[in-house]
Amino acid sequence: MTQLTYTILVRSGPDAGTCHQRSIDFIKALLDHGHRLQRVFFYSDGARVALPWEPDVLTAWQSIAASNKNGELILCSASAERYGVEVPPDGFVIAGLGSLMEAGLDSDRVMTFA
Repeated sequence: MTQLTYTILVRSGPDAGTCHQRSIDFIKALLDHGHRLQRVFFYSDGARVALPWEPDVLTAWQSIAASNKNGELILCSASAERYGVEVPPDGFVIAGLGSLMEAGLDSDRVMTFA
């Protein structure tokens, strides 16, 4: 089987249904099948994962970051600013949309969870 490189885009907030859990389950499955996760980009309401309202979801993402040393968890800089996130939680970085564009060019697949 060919190893594919994935970028994941998360657009919904952690309190808006099952978006985050579905994306985490998808990531675990792709890693279990030998694929590579390059980046997870949290855009718009997805950046609210960095707020303290949903600590279980944040912890689940930090677990993904810890187990996937080559992948990045990126909070969109404009979205982070909108929600008052000045310092990203452990395992996350803040970057602009250019990081998403770069990841899209470097990835075999870009999956969006909304």
